[in-house]
Amino acid sequence: MNHKLVTKNQYEQRLLRVIDYIYEHVDGELDVNALADVACMSSYHFHRIYREFAGETINVTVRRMRLLKAAAYLVRSDLSQQQIAKQVGYGSVEAFNRAFSKHYQETPNQYRAARADKQVTVLYPKSDKEYKTMYQVEQQTTPALSLITIDHSGDYMQIGQAFEKLSMMAGKLGLINDKTRFFGIYYDDPKTVKADELRSKACITVDLNTLPEQHEFEVMSIPASNSVSLLFKGDYPELEKPYDWLFGEYLPSSQYQLKDFPPFEEYLNDLREVAPQDLLTRIYCLVD
Repeated sequence: MNHKLVTKNQYEQRLLRVIDYIYEHVDGELDVNALADVACMSSYHFHRIYREFAGETINVTVRRMRLLKAAAYLVRSDLSQQQIAKQVGYGSVEAFNRAFSKHYQETPNQYRAARADKQVTVLYPKSDKEYKTMYQVEQQTTPALSLITIDHSGDYMQIGQAFEKLSMMAGKLGLINDKTRFFGIYYDDPKTVKADELRSKACITVDLNTLPEQHEFEVMSIPASNSVSLLFKGDYPELEKPYDWLFGEYLPSSQYQLKDFPPFEEYLNDLREVAPQDLLTRIYCLVD
């Protein structure tokens, strides 16, 4: 085996461990020296190696992961800002507020108030539930898609962990280009299944002919089918709202029968490049 390839893979595995560690310790210090230790690398070299592999500095990754989790707490919990700041590793509410406001262009209070929806906390909503927002649904024929995937278990808001790893691994094999599409497949209902039991997959499209003989990905396909979809503009913690409307209002009153295939999302822009409120996500369901 090529010794350069072996070394490259060893470095990649070390950096994948760093991504896991960050997600599991967002409430901790996460200083660069500690992360360099996780990667079993000298702190002098870790910055450069991580930046080249991941396409951004380690500090940017840590801050992005902390604030995404904070946004989920603001939308989905009654925790105070002080509690959330502690949960995502900020030493003071003031520091948390500054970081959150700079990233989201809204204060935490504004973010929470603008997305307040008391009905999301109702376990068994009444049959006369009214939906505040309607969405435009498109009907189309979805072609078969070949994917490479990494499994994610647990809270859907943490699937970024799998996407970080998938992007790093696929990128180093030259499998990502301007035609690559990014999908998430979600097998369970997050309102009825315990968060730590949720199952999902981070996926990218791939030409199977370009895959090396030896690789670590699972290969699967989305079958060719009729489908319905809606386009949602906004941050990921808000995606439960269009799902609620799609499954609670649109599909039950439509002529469509859902196929035995889980709903999936396509991510049309990059959270590294656009403001959170400008993220575009298309939610698909395969139908007969």
